[in-house]
Amino acid sequence: MLESKRKNEGDYAKFLEQVIDSLPVPIYVKDAETRFVFSNKHHDALIGRSEDELIGKSDADFYSADATKVFFALDMNVIKTGEVSIVEEINHSTDGIARPVASHKARMVLPDGSTYLVGTNFDITEIKKREEQYRALAETVPVGVIQFEENGSVSFANPLLLASFNFGTEEHTLSSFHEALGKPIGFPGDASRQECELTDHKGHSRRVLVISSGWLYLAKGGKRSAIVSVVDISENAELKRINDEVSRLNKDLASSVQQLKDAQEALVKKGRMEQMGQLTATIAHELRNPMGAIRTAAFVLGRKLQDKGMGVEQQVQRINNGIGRCDAIITQLLDFSRTKKVSAQPGDLDAWLVRIVEEEAKRLADCITVSCVLGLGGQMVPFDQTRLQRAIINLISNASEAMVGNGDKPLENSSAEPRIEVATLIEGEFAIISVTDNGPGMSAEVLAKTRDPLFTTKSFGTGLGVPAIEQIAVQHGGELQIKSSPGEGASFILRLPLVQQLAEEAA
Repeated sequence: MLESKRKNEGDYAKFLEQVIDSLPVPIYVKDAETRFVFSNKHHDALIGRSEDELIGKSDADFYSADATKVFFALDMNVIKTGEVSIVEEINHSTDGIARPVASHKARMVLPDGSTYLVGTNFDITEIKKREEQYRALAETVPVGVIQFEENGSVSFANPLLLASFNFGTEEHTLSSFHEALGKPIGFPGDASRQECELTDHKGHSRRVLVISSGWLYLAKGGKRSAIVSVVDISENAELKRINDEVSRLNKDLASSVQQLKDAQEALVKKGRMEQMGQLTATIAHELRNPMGAIRTAAFVLGRKLQDKGMGVEQQVQRINNGIGRCDAIITQLLDFSRTKKVSAQPGDLDAWLVRIVEEEAKRLADCITVSCVLGLGGQMVPFDQTRLQRAIINLISNASEAMVGNGDKPLENSSAEPRIEVATLIEGEFAIISVTDNGPGMSAEVLAKTRDPLFTTKSFGTGLGVPAIEQIAVQHGGELQIKSSPGEGASFILRLPLVQQLAEEAA
């Protein structure tokens, strides 16, 4: 019996080792003296050494004295204090190529009291390249861009700002910029926009539009930065030059969004949703800054050229429409990739829902009738207002597009009298919200693929709307049900628990 038990334990240990080896993450384990005792095949590949070469060795056997000193200090701090370490390091593999990695380290104490360090390394080469690409993009946009750190220093200023106003890393700090703007309250920590007079290095005063992103977490270690855009609106810029620049930026943005979509698809297939969420959030911040500058430039152009008979109104409107579409795509990407717990608070779901539906109904085509059938009777339901609002608006918008497309008249296969009904009721331990339309409905084949990321029947869709809605339902501890038949409309049903049962936060 004892021999059988030991055999089972040995088989189980081999099974666990195979599982860890198959995970798409580099993983290693060190003992209390920081010697390697385990390394899976992904970690072996990352650093260019086999597990046999690593076991029993320490960093001192592979790296320089200076690098070993840094690694040893980090490792011992984790082993002694139990603090989780998350740092960026430079990994020097045997192929001679230095690669940036994000290193996560944590302490593990076994029942017998022995202490180990468990670490993972993620190759962030592509993320660093993407940061460089967007830094290059910021250097070419036709507006001034400056990045302030919380301590008041300047970490970046693009060439246009330096040439126009002489604001740079050595020349000016936040305090001098404050002086130039007249000490506005909350600048640049609060997201804001204002027109003011700025004096350039030659003493010339110009009217500018200053836009601050507010504090953003753009650096490691919890440090925050603010991106400030400065747009010269004192003169009419050459319309053709700006239009060409905006067109080029729109193409760059479209290309970046496509790259993000492709990267997302690859990450979903590998099951690495957490890394995709981090990448999406980073790129979304980086994209929305130049998008805000483009939107501002289009607004200024429209105002300057209004009633001047130059015939550019349509081009300006196309710019605004393109920016709106890019912004909607980024929002869907963020909703789909977000893994944080929802912030659910008990509330009167019926009363809240009426306000949301009434507001959204104003944006729909006049031919669509929207009604509410409420059945919760004042029952308090825990829900995250911000995330659930996006889900409800998305469902109503999808129903509208199924019946009238982007126009104001029913589509060929839709009902002559388009109708959307939003209803609630209590079913067991769940609050039910259903959004039902009398549109063309869906075939069984389309219905089976509706939840798949990136699947869409629209010429203008991303295919992330329904998956994002389902993600929000699951994060509430509930689920999304879909019912539809050809010619009989469609019904999307959100089931939310009456007692808070939020999904576990992603590790």
